[in-house]
Amino acid sequence: MNLSIIPLSKIDFDDETFIVGSIGDISPLINSIREVGLINLPILREKGEKYRIVCGRKRLHACRELMFSEALSKIYESDEISDEECLKLVFHENRERFGDMEKAELVLKFKELCDPTESEITQRVLPYIGVPPSLKSLKKYMRLAGLEREIKDAFYSQRITIEQAGILSELGSPARVEILRRVLLRFRLNTNETREAVREVQEIGLRDKIGIDETLNKILSRIGLTDLKGDSFRHEIKLMRYPALSKAEGEFRACLKGLNLPKEITFHHPPFFEGNYIEIRIRVESADRLSQILSYLVSIVENGLVDRLMGIVREGRA
Repeated sequence: MNLSIIPLSKIDFDDETFIVGSIGDISPLINSIREVGLINLPILREKGEKYRIVCGRKRLHACRELMFSEALSKIYESDEISDEECLKLVFHENRERFGDMEKAELVLKFKELCDPTESEITQRVLPYIGVPPSLKSLKKYMRLAGLEREIKDAFYSQRITIEQAGILSELGSPARVEILRRVLLRFRLNTNETREAVREVQEIGLRDKIGIDETLNKILSRIGLTDLKGDSFRHEIKLMRYPALSKAEGEFRACLKGLNLPKEITFHHPPFFEGNYIEIRIRVESADRLSQILSYLVSIVENGLVDRLMGIVREGRA
């Protein structure tokens, strides 16, 4: 290895042999290099008459943005360092910043460039990068590594979490991209809600013998285009997945309409009828009006109308 000043024109920026992760926002790096120059030198390996980036892609892109014509770099001759040693350099230079997605991409690089057996990856590569050495771990990381660039970009730009990326990785390619675009990038769902929604979308498709795209069309057609609430999406899935729930919703609304409630009172059933209660909300501006409303509530209880609502809730739970 030697230090050399290399023209940027001789660096193959399109070669991603050792590239892991996303380039992201490099504006802070640009500002840093503009102020104090390159502190940590890029690492390159000879590639014929050009050079392949091993470490420092972001730094070199920043140099190019700053219109530098050359950069001081650490240079390895083509036969001076192996692919495996290059990947180890990638890990050590970035280990503090590497999360599960970057580790997954690195595992895939080891597999593609070094041709190890499955056992070698599990017992030698995984522990090296801080991953438990098990077949289960290997499969998890290989699934993440195999995700489409669109999904990885959504993760790197923090529009989805690594847990959501993991859930998508368990699906087939067309399905996971559809769910990313039409569900995860639109609605605010946590990990458990994402897992449940994906499962129920799949179950609806199997039951109705339709694909993910058509299933989502049916669900989303019932939701306003400007509605970004995860609860709305989950609600429509529940109604479609469980017809009895949809029936209970209609009966509950019809019963409420028949009560002719004062505007200060609202009745609510548990979300998805997952409970054995009714929530009553009262909003009043005077003690006299509260007394009138309470008298009204007593009357509908005595008439058995609240019992009817409770019966609908119990039927909805079933």
